[in-house]
Amino acid sequence: MKDRRLWTGELLAGALAACSGNGVPPVDGATAHGYLLPTFPGGYEFFVALPPPFSSFLPLSGEESTREPPEADFYAPASEYFFSYAFIWWLAGTPDLSTAALQSDVDLYYTGLCPSPTVAVTLQEPDATASADAGAGALAARRAGTLDVGTCFNNPVPPAAMELSTYDCPDHHAVIALVSPQDTSSHVWQELRAIRDGFQCW
Repeated sequence: MKDRRLWTGELLAGALAACSGNGVPPVDGATAHGYLLPTFPGGYEFFVALPPPFSSFLPLSGEESTREPPEADFYAPASEYFFSYAFIWWLAGTPDLSTAALQSDVDLYYTGLCPSPTVAVTLQEPDATASADAGAGALAARRAGTLDVGTCFNNPVPPAAMELSTYDCPDHHAVIALVSPQDTSSHVWQELRAIRDGFQCW
């Protein structure tokens, strides 16, 4: 699979050099808002402004940051970590976070990212137990779904499971997506959920 950091090239000009996702909670009395999201050991991160240049019609404003396993694993089709990663949309304004809107946004995003004319996304209504989840503070809803991009970066990609969690944070909304072709009971998914559950916002 072609490294998307090379594929995007100059598109990274819109990335945030000092992304709030790498920040720490402010001291008492500070007014800056931000978030913290763990990453894979030895992994890497990818940042881009929203809407991204490869999907300029995406009706979202803010930033995206990914949490990806080491490149040798993420881009190797034989690896259990192939196409397994988390990303956060750190959203400004008042985005539509309904199930239908999120499904459309994910479809539009991947149609531009891969790009592939055969992208198919499904997304269920929120889990009724999500509001009682003891995970990261401001959880609003959690949805399960599937993602089938067909091909991405000129390589076939297996259909993947997807989990989308939305959070109400001070001055922002956050959407955290977990994506992997692995079975949702696998240790890869355990790692992804640990990253998600380490989310903090302020």
